[in-house]
Amino acid sequence: MFAVDFSWGDVVKTNIDQKDVDRIIKSYVNEKYPERVKDYHNGLKKQKQIMIKNVEDVTFIDNNLMWQDTSINTELKLNRLELKVYCRKLTLANRKDWRVPLFTEMMSLVDYTMTNPASIDKIKYINPTKYWTSSSSSLEKNKKWFVDFEYGITGIDSDLVRYNIRCVRNISKLEGRY
Repeated sequence: MFAVDFSWGDVVKTNIDQKDVDRIIKSYVNEKYPERVKDYHNGLKKQKQIMIKNVEDVTFIDNNLMWQDTSINTELKLNRLELKVYCRKLTLANRKDWRVPLFTEMMSLVDYTMTNPASIDKIKYINPTKYWTSSSSSLEKNKKWFVDFEYGITGIDSDLVRYNIRCVRNISKLEGRY
């Protein structure tokens, strides 16, 4: 009888005799292996479809950006520092690369044909109030730009003021990823 040191990662080593090694290999490499691979990929596709359905419940996509769209966007008001931390720690739609939107990105959500709120139709959760951006004022130190969705106006205010929030992330350009 012959024994083999079988390593599972860097953590555990197990003594397995040759019969067990042969049994493990046969269970993975046999005539049904291609079917198992196909079933595995079909399962991944189904999971991805479910995940994407859930993603659409909490986000919307506009101009190659994925936007947070949950009840938090109408309930939570933060100052600029709190918002920056909030977006960096946000895990939503199985993604962790959220950030505070630029002024131009937030302006892309304004629809000037609408009022109260002056926002595009894709947004489910929005208050007709001010939302922070990450863009700084070049005129006044410690002031950032906001977009007011009541009429689509903009302005600057102190970092310490609490306004509504909405995080954003860039969409991957790789096929099959978002």
